Amino acid sequence: MLRKGLGGGIESGESSTADTLQLKPVEPAQRFDHYQLVMGEDGKPVELGRGAMGITYKAFDINLRCPVTLKVISERYVGDESARLRFLREARAAARVRHPNVASVFHLGRTGENYFYAMEFVEGETLEKLIKRSGLLEVKLVLEIATQVTAGLAAVHEQNLVHRDIKPSNIMVKLKEGGAVTAKIIDLGLAKPAADAPAEAAISLPGAFAGTPEFSSPEQFAGVGVDIRSDLYSLGVTLWEMLTGKTPFRGTPSEVMHEHQQALLPVEQLQDVPQPVVVLLEAFLEKDPARRFQNPTELLKAIATVTDAIDRGRKIPRVSLRNAPSTGSNITRKPLTRRAPKKISIARLPVTGSDVLLSTKNIASGNGQSGY
Repeated sequence: MLRKGLGGGIESGESSTADTLQLKPVEPAQRFDHYQLVMGEDGKPVELGRGAMGITYKAFDINLRCPVTLKVISERYVGDESARLRFLREARAAARVRHPNVASVFHLGRTGENYFYAMEFVEGETLEKLIKRSGLLEVKLVLEIATQVTAGLAAVHEQNLVHRDIKPSNIMVKLKEGGAVTAKIIDLGLAKPAADAPAEAAISLPGAFAGTPEFSSPEQFAGVGVDIRSDLYSLGVTLWEMLTGKTPFRGTPSEVMHEHQQALLPVEQLQDVPQPVVVLLEAFLEKDPARRFQNPTELLKAIATVTDAIDRGRKIPRVSLRNAPSTGSNITRKPLTRRAPKKISIARLPVTGSDVLLSTKNIASGNGQSGY
């Protein structure tokens, strides 16, 4: 108001007292560089997600004439230098990964005080929405999605990064004609260098829990260094939800934390799941990282072994998953029958290779939240 008054902008009859002001939410800018935000029917920008660091919008690249996904740093962090640096590191970390099963980041920019980065717009729906819409998923579809996400995680691993928030809402899937499916990891907002990488490249807040409790590994809660095995654990929880419609452990954040670290797996929820897949899930969700799959390559071999056992109608011992022969991506599968509310079958595709920031204190007291 002072600036407006000095500039002669207060018109006759306009009140200049603070108690008469009506504060309105600040609307986001509609354009960032050459990216125009797409507006919904309500006249507001179309939000694709909202996380701890930023808001993700659907936008349109005016130069290339194509849709993009635009992530903009939240207004409350604009003046926070450390938050701005974390946002920039997030964008740069994501841009290092190039793989068909990971959404690509291709532009980092600034408009005024707003930092943003543009990434590939992925058609389809989140795996979370697919599960809610379709109910329990067919085993073939589950294993195919797991295969593609694992291939994407392999690319993340090659860049010495840990995702730390693998869950259905961070995986986009598109079902195509003929039953084929494409899956992509869409958010590296919590990605950080692995435990043996230089500490100065870290993105997350020191001393804070990062992730979504229902999908987090035991070591994430423990506050110790995490590596690719933590992401594979989260992928195992994601498979569990695809097959049963729910995560293995639920409750308050403190209850979920305790169960991930101490409780036995509720295998009774898997009574309708083929035995080879149950064995796979048990290997996925070992509490000791040393007893899990050690890397994506090992997991891909295990998935191939499980799929082959299902096709042959055989049971498998746990040890066979750690000594599985490599069969590559040349896997042709027969239709599989299992009980589910709605069944979706797929054709095999070759593999071509919100964020939540909670202090450990809040987790322990049950005040944490999970979300995008």
